[in-house]
Order: sequence, then C-alpha cells, then structure tokens
Amino acid sequence: MSDFYHGPSAVSHSAVSEKKYLPPMRAFLEFVNEEKLDLLYAQLRIDNLVRDDYTTHPLKTRLNVFTVSEGAVSLAVGIAIEEGLISLNDKICEYFPEYTSRETNENLQAVTLEHLLTMSTGVASSLFICDDAARYTVKDWMQCFFDAAYIHKPGTAFMHCNLNTYMICCMIEKKAGTNLLEYLRNRLFENIGIGNPDWLPCAKGHIMGFNGLYLTVEEMGMLGQLFLNKGTLNWHSIVPRSYISQAITARMQVDADISYGYHIWVPGHVPNTLLLKGRFGQGIIINADKNAVFTFQALEGYRYEEMFSKAVEFLQLL
Repeated sequence: MSDFYHGPSAVSHSAVSEKKYLPPMRAFLEFVNEEKLDLLYAQLRIDNLVRDDYTTHPLKTRLNVFTVSEGAVSLAVGIAIEEGLISLNDKICEYFPEYTSRETNENLQAVTLEHLLTMSTGVASSLFICDDAARYTVKDWMQCFFDAAYIHKPGTAFMHCNLNTYMICCMIEKKAGTNLLEYLRNRLFENIGIGNPDWLPCAKGHIMGFNGLYLTVEEMGMLGQLFLNKGTLNWHSIVPRSYISQAITARMQVDADISYGYHIWVPGHVPNTLLLKGRFGQGIIINADKNAVFTFQALEGYRYEEMFSKAVEFLQLL
C-alpha cells in the first residue's frame, strides 16, 4: 500500500485534550470527531499570526482547493482593473466575437465582467463542475459557455456557474497576453509568500480559474489574510483597497442566510464574515470583527457543507 494512503482522519478526544487549542479550533475538531469527517489540516490565524494548527500528516502538502480558487480570480480582477487592462462594464461578447453572431441571445450580449463576478449572467444552469463527465470530454470550454441558454436578464438572478470564472481568466489573458497563472505569479502569489504557484490549465491552455489551484493550508490563510487586510499583506499593497471593499459587499442574494459578492460568499447571519469554499471541504473563513482567518482542508465526500457552516459559527467563540 502506498505510503501516502490515509484512512478517515477523525480526531480522538484524547488528541484534542492533549493540546490546548483555542475555542474555535477545539470546537471544530470535536465536531469533526463526533461526525467522523475526513479532515486533513486546519489552521487559525489571529492578528496575522498562526495561533492554532492541526494536521494529520508530518508535512503539509498542496491540495486542489477547488472553488476556493474563485477568490484568487477575484483578486486578479482587482489588479487588472488597477492596471487599466479591464473594467467591470466590459462585455464578454466583445472580447470573443468569434463565438458570437447576429443570432446570439440578447441576454448573453449584455453580460459584463461584473455579471460574471457576481454569478448573475442569466444562464439557465450551472453547466458542468469539476468532476462531471463533460469536464473530461469537452475540449472548447468557451464554446460551451457561449452555447448555453441565457434565460434571465443579466444581474437579476443568481446561478453559480464555474465557466463564469473560467471566462474571467480568459478575458484577463487576452488583455495581458499571458495566462492567469503567469499574470499573477509576481503580482500576487510571490508577493504574499506563495512561491512557485501551481494552477492547472484546460485542454486549450487557459487557466481553469474555478478549479485546479493547489495550495497548502498556510497559503490559503495568506489569501484570506489579504482579503482581511483589504489588499495589503507583508507590507505590500497588492490589490486596491477600493476594489476589495467592492468585492466583499453582498450583491446577489443566494438564500435567506447567504449572499454573494465578487466571487466570494457573504453570510448574512454573521456580521463582517466572508467565506471561500471548495469541494470536499476546502475552506477559508474570514472574520473582520475577530481579526481572524480560519482555514481547513478535507477530503469529505458528502457532508462538507456542514464543515463550512460550523467553521463560521465556531469562529465566533474567539
């Protein structure tokens, strides 16, 4: 059996009691143990310092953070706007006229970068996610985006669609002349301590955006800290403060408990809290009132949404 195999990593009560975890981490680990969830890593940052750390492995490795990647794409938009490459009112059809015609749906023709950011393009369905069959067979994801049905006027209905994020990456790439990973390498990642970043491309060579960014739990914390610090980290102003303020504002109501900003979730029941979340339990929870960032990585197949809600709740224990 491979040395890298691990079984479900439930935390024993004795392991929790042996270390003096702060209340949020202790409550989260006890929840994971009781529910027998497969948690790999968790980390709590307060005042920009790591104050609690939990791991099931001797070394922390980079893992696919799935749609946590959206947060990095949002930051890229803020940087690209500051550099004058793009604007929130740019229309997607004007960037890729080769995919449009006179018969192109009028709702799609009205879709802007801001609609992509807020998941309010009017698309009828979420199209495909990271592990759907289409992920492995469809070669031209742009064509998939432009062929979709757009049944609502942009800006009026929320529908989380991974290809919205992908198209943002393609827009920046077209203006910058390089893919999103190379665009952000020295503008974002290296500046905040994420060296030699890894982000997977699609079959056409464009960065996926919605998936395929590989980070450690610490590196996830750095991204969260950048949002908390309104675009500044390690004495570097990386993303304009004005853009971060826009990005973290609730813009689309998803349900009674949560809204969506520019590629970031805004829980309505907990003030000044933000959430980036990915499949199988990749989470960044940011609480401005506590000046805290809680990150975790899991391989939980069925109940990972509960991990996000509990993490938001337990961070209030500080």
